[in-house]
Amino acid sequence: MLTRPNALGDLRAEADLPALSRTFVETGDYRTLIETSDRLVIVGRRGAGKSALSIMLERHWRRADGIAITKLTPEEHQVFAIRPLVKLFGDSFSKLRAGSKMAWIYALILESAHCLSPRASFSDTEGYRLLKPHLDRWIASGETLAERYRHTLKRIIDPTLSPEERIADLPKNLELTALREAMASACGRCATSIVLVIDRLDEGYEPDIVGTGIIDGLVQAAIDLNTRIPQIKPVVFLRDNIFRAVQAEDPDYSRNIEGRILRLHWDEESLFRFTGKRLARAFKIDAESSLKIWNRCVGGDLKGREGFSRCLQLTLYRPRDVLGLLNEAFYVASKRGQREIMLEHLESTAKTFSQNRLDDLKKEYQWIVPGLRHYIGIFADANPEYSVGDIVGRIEQLLAAGSSDPLVQQDFLILEDAQCVLRALYSVGFIGIRDKGSGNFVFCHDGRPPDREFSAVDRVLVHPCYWMALNCSRCSLNPEQAEEIYDEYDIEVSSETPGIRNNRIKALMSGLNIIPEGSEGASDFEQWCHKAIRICFAKSLRNVQLKANKKAKSQRDIVATNLGEGGAWRRVYEDYGSRQVLFEVKNFKGLESADYHQVLSYLTGDYGKLAFVITRDETIDLYAKKDVEWVRDLYAQHRILVVKLTGQYLSKLLDKLRNPQKHDAVNDAIHKVLDTYTRLYIAGQTDTKDSGCVGKKKSKKQGKIAKATPG
Repeated sequence: MLTRPNALGDLRAEADLPALSRTFVETGDYRTLIETSDRLVIVGRRGAGKSALSIMLERHWRRADGIAITKLTPEEHQVFAIRPLVKLFGDSFSKLRAGSKMAWIYALILESAHCLSPRASFSDTEGYRLLKPHLDRWIASGETLAERYRHTLKRIIDPTLSPEERIADLPKNLELTALREAMASACGRCATSIVLVIDRLDEGYEPDIVGTGIIDGLVQAAIDLNTRIPQIKPVVFLRDNIFRAVQAEDPDYSRNIEGRILRLHWDEESLFRFTGKRLARAFKIDAESSLKIWNRCVGGDLKGREGFSRCLQLTLYRPRDVLGLLNEAFYVASKRGQREIMLEHLESTAKTFSQNRLDDLKKEYQWIVPGLRHYIGIFADANPEYSVGDIVGRIEQLLAAGSSDPLVQQDFLILEDAQCVLRALYSVGFIGIRDKGSGNFVFCHDGRPPDREFSAVDRVLVHPCYWMALNCSRCSLNPEQAEEIYDEYDIEVSSETPGIRNNRIKALMSGLNIIPEGSEGASDFEQWCHKAIRICFAKSLRNVQLKANKKAKSQRDIVATNLGEGGAWRRVYEDYGSRQVLFEVKNFKGLESADYHQVLSYLTGDYGKLAFVITRDETIDLYAKKDVEWVRDLYAQHRILVVKLTGQYLSKLLDKLRNPQKHDAVNDAIHKVLDTYTRLYIAGQTDTKDSGCVGKKKSKKQGKIAKATPG
């Protein structure tokens, strides 16, 4: 009899390898990894069995002839120590990735050499003799991979150089070309392959461009090294949310990474065999058939394969889910003095289990879909099945009501309509859509949106494992309905759909480039700016209206209510009295004095003493003997500040918001612009020889007097 909830064992049984060996199921994914060499990046959601798989793969490779293996698992504090050094490569993802990648190539080469160095066939080669000075210094610099990586960066990064120069100097400072050639030569003369198992990369990971750049650099380094030196096989295990961040940020994902991915998935047969092995071990059942083992442990409606299928309805088809549900059910049965679990035992624990699964979903995707909790809330206390037409109205009401949470409000504005929200909910596996051909509800758990738009007559279904947590009016499926559920676990992620949020932002950014300048595109540019302002400044600006006073004599282009709750916009309200913030839109390059005075005429009452004018210039910088003098005159005579922004500047701010955690970057950028006007344009000194003209390239003699670019 089981007396505690964990009697079936923890899937993460790293300390009990013999027990794991007896219950491990050799899935198709496992066979693929030991029989092929092209899959280097293993992706799985929490609870999908990555840890168990890495342990068993390590054991297999250690037993194999002609293979040397080492396992690399950084600790949380070690990853935190790496971040400040990687930041020295710049403030853009491409620079962080480039610098990180080259340092990781160096690290993986030397870890491979260290792994093979005890073998005479390797250490006697000329290549090894060239590697040895680097290897000695590498080993002496720390006990672990992360410590050695950190000390190497500290040693070679010159703090006096620019980020671009630091990156450019890396190959020379690390002698990468010579080391790579030496390693390739030594491996060619040694009849041994090297496997580097790299796991637990979620330790210390933060979902910003620095954290993602470090991980992406490692993935790119692993692929690059394997391509150049096939004898070296780095196998990188990634959790799904980290992989999605890499997929969304890396512009070269489809070319360099996509073909090297193996996404873990479990079908019902594999889970049935897995459960049978765990039950046999826990109850000491001497039987080979999973069905016989299952039937000896359950009773009533849970008997047979159909009973097991009913259990899976309350899971996300992950081993950890199945173990958790069954452990709890056996625990409830044992307290009632019963040896077999019945459907009633599952149902008594299912609500807690369902809530845990829903919490997992929210935690896993809180930075991918910031509004997820709100979207999910629409489906609470209701029927879990809807037509799209029925649910669209509820979603539109939610989006129209807005949110006081700036991240959620930005997500509302980015996704913008009910169709995009439904696609996002489908991509994380929360809802399924009925397939017209088969009649089945199809669910996806790999982030791929549906390949078509939802129509009003389409039927959608909340995944059954969330029904109890949401207090749905139905809490179980009958057998006929159960057959209509299909979890689509084996789909390959399409490189064309890295994320609905990112796609929406990219589409808005690219839309700017097709708007013609001048009167022809004036209306389109105003609408584009209206949409960009609503998204970029969602934290503090509300009720952003286009042509808010169409019938007035003075027609302002875009007006927003300034809540003044913090950051740059509180500064705008307190320093300049702008409760209503004005954005004047000019679909041309090069402002004239009349344009500044037009803005001046709009600044009365609640509009305060500050306004923004948005142009099609390539830069927000001002130039002497023109813009600067007009800005200074307005400020000196009227204490009015007119700040120039551009469409390209707003586009750069939108790009920063592809990562929801970077919403503060927009606030910091506006602070920086205001500082530039206060310190330089208003109070600073102007070189009278500097006569640059806005909108044209300047010679060195016609240089800019200042820059105010996004921080």
